[in-house]
Amino acid sequence: MHSTPKHHPALTRRDAIKIAKERNVRFVRLVFADIFGVSKNVSIPSSELEAAFDGHVTFDGGSIDGFVRGEELDMVLRPDPATFALYPWSTPENGEARLICDIAMSDGAPFEGCPRSTLRRAIEDAQQVLPGLQIGIEAEFYLFERDASEYDSTRTADVGSYFDFSANDRGEDARNAIVAALSAMGMRIASAHHEHGAGQHEIDFAPCDPLAAADNVLTLRTVAKHLAAGFGLDATFMPKPIADRAGSGMHVAFMLNATADEETMLYAIGGLLAHAPATTAICNSTVNSYKRLVAAWDAPIYTVWSERSANALVRVPAAQRPHVIEMRSPDPACNPYLALAVLLGAASDGVQRTTLPSASYSGSTYGLTERERREAGIAVLPKSLRQAISELDGDAVVRASLGDHLYHAFRDAKLAEYESYRRAVHPWEHRAYLRLY
Repeated sequence: MHSTPKHHPALTRRDAIKIAKERNVRFVRLVFADIFGVSKNVSIPSSELEAAFDGHVTFDGGSIDGFVRGEELDMVLRPDPATFALYPWSTPENGEARLICDIAMSDGAPFEGCPRSTLRRAIEDAQQVLPGLQIGIEAEFYLFERDASEYDSTRTADVGSYFDFSANDRGEDARNAIVAALSAMGMRIASAHHEHGAGQHEIDFAPCDPLAAADNVLTLRTVAKHLAAGFGLDATFMPKPIADRAGSGMHVAFMLNATADEETMLYAIGGLLAHAPATTAICNSTVNSYKRLVAAWDAPIYTVWSERSANALVRVPAAQRPHVIEMRSPDPACNPYLALAVLLGAASDGVQRTTLPSASYSGSTYGLTERERREAGIAVLPKSLRQAISELDGDAVVRASLGDHLYHAFRDAKLAEYESYRRAVHPWEHRAYLRLY
């Protein structure tokens, strides 16, 4: 594996072109995210890199769900030179690099449906009330045995749990390879370890600016899937792949600047809790997400904050108060750009409106009664994608964080997804009813 330039804001297009020549890069993948957070790319020869920076690489936006109406087809990829990095599978003879892109219209105007540009706007707005904010991401995922079946397997290569280590664990080897690859691409990894479920792992990114944090998640999913295959494993960021094992979350830590006080922290928490039912639609964006958000495995289900509760929605580590706020509901299948955009919008709204949260809670939130929740003003997170979309519809702040185009495109696509799921006949129904009736 060859070292690559660090992800640094000062990296310019000239730097990227120079490094591509020095490292014998033959192809550059121009990467972007669709509205669902799925990584898309256009591959170009490195000789076309300068043309790409000049905005001459286009793609058919009409072929990407939720991007444009039928008559608006040509869209432009705008590479961000700060994201230039060699992929870890590059060789000295055959280098392959990537650049993450924003999306523009054919006339050069920013595309209002670009998830990355949407996050850029949210960051600019948040800087007014949360200056210097950085984001730390903790992403969980499973590594399963590769299988040639239609839907792949959920068999695991280990029987480990929290922080376990086994010298013969291929999952451990795969995770180490993923961490090494991400580090070589310029991402700072704070830690990595085995998670609760057999075959479940976690990689924690060091705090960085919100745009880089979202880029890191997009890159993690691509690199993990690519490298896991070399160990005979499949990496999945599906929120709840197995009913009786822990689901996979993506905790988002807000790192407030050194001058932040207790009031700012409380107002930001108040905003996150107040808008949590609506942000759930974006942060937990699949029908499978709601199999994780149940009273088990320390998943959050109520709008509660705490210093100690393992299943609170928002956690404030006592030793880092008032500078760290951890939002624990998002899952790693979300669109990281849109998830951070709506969370930034919610936290900023809390600070602007001086929204105070209810009192912090100690102990398991699962024991809260309906009366206790009502008296404390504690809401329940949506129990389905359909409910979450309804909450999104009623929250002007979260809709504004998305923008009109993305709100409608995302809403329509997810309602169609939920309807397809609702109409499907599942194996559970066969087992429960086929012979009984």
